[in-house]
Amino acid sequence: MSLTTFSPNPVRVLFGPDCVDALADEAARLAMTRCLVLCTPTRTNLADALAARLPPAKVCDAARPNFPESAFAETMAAIRDFDANGMVAVGGGTPIGLGKAIAAATRLPVIAIPTTYSGSELASNWYVGSGDRKRSGNDQHALPATVLYDPKLTIALPPSTTAASGMNAMAHAVETLYGADLNPAAAVMAKEAVRLLGKSLVRCVDRPNDLEARTEALKGAWFAAGFRAGRGLSHTMAQRVRDAFALDHGQCHAIALPYAVAFNAPAANEAMRAIADGLGVPNAALGLYDMNKRLGLPTGFRDLGMPSEGVGHAATAVAAAKLDYPRPVSGDDAYRIIEAAFAGEPPEGV
Repeated sequence: MSLTTFSPNPVRVLFGPDCVDALADEAARLAMTRCLVLCTPTRTNLADALAARLPPAKVCDAARPNFPESAFAETMAAIRDFDANGMVAVGGGTPIGLGKAIAAATRLPVIAIPTTYSGSELASNWYVGSGDRKRSGNDQHALPATVLYDPKLTIALPPSTTAASGMNAMAHAVETLYGADLNPAAAVMAKEAVRLLGKSLVRCVDRPNDLEARTEALKGAWFAAGFRAGRGLSHTMAQRVRDAFALDHGQCHAIALPYAVAFNAPAANEAMRAIADGLGVPNAALGLYDMNKRLGLPTGFRDLGMPSEGVGHAATAVAAAKLDYPRPVSGDDAYRIIEAAFAGEPPEGV
């Protein structure tokens, strides 16, 4: 029997409809007596409602996509001015990611309340800024102390955001199944995540108020995020393309996934069977591609506005990541994969 390493993260999770009602109790348990509620400008109504449960509390809507230094500085100033001793981050990966960066710097406890399926709340990596000015790290102190997964808070997600965020969660689960650090617990969670997301996301898009589907999708996102693999081809592709051309985060992950799976398929037979079984399809890569289409998502980077001359640049960036598991990616491989993902045709023969 081979050696198994299992290092679960220390995050406390509450899951279920109306679990947000436990917010005040969780804040008290963490001795958070003056809370800063982090959000984006579009979620101030929800943030205000949550702050009303936590007197005294103050809303800070500084969170912005890609975590600019200005957002970090504004939030740090708000913490000092309010003398906050804890934070509540509500929304998608943007406010939660900002909360993680602040927590890594201050060691203040955070309660995360995700309203999308991004999974950022269970990853210990953080970053601020971009390009040459980007600061990043991986720190257990960045993790929230508690996550409240309330599927009722995801009902307001627009269908396009639901689809893209859900496929981002799917990518976490899929790449876990062929990751170098796979362990038995992660395999169980990832397989169940693929199944849950596969059966619920189309229903969430077609019927946004379907609470049962929303609950299944959020549970799948939780399972996918909790034991995610390290760096994989799909996430590397999506992040490099997104950063280089300022494209939508979730949609880049959705586009990249079928092509990464098609490339890795010859070296990951067991994972491919698990993915295909979870989706109820004969072919994992084509099943994921077809799912993007059923969700109304773009299938190629070209559809997002990536220029054709950017294929070479993106391929160079992906090859520089030196991905070697489950299948090594050469420069020529990277170019061929990015070229296929740019065009958006079915991922056969990648």
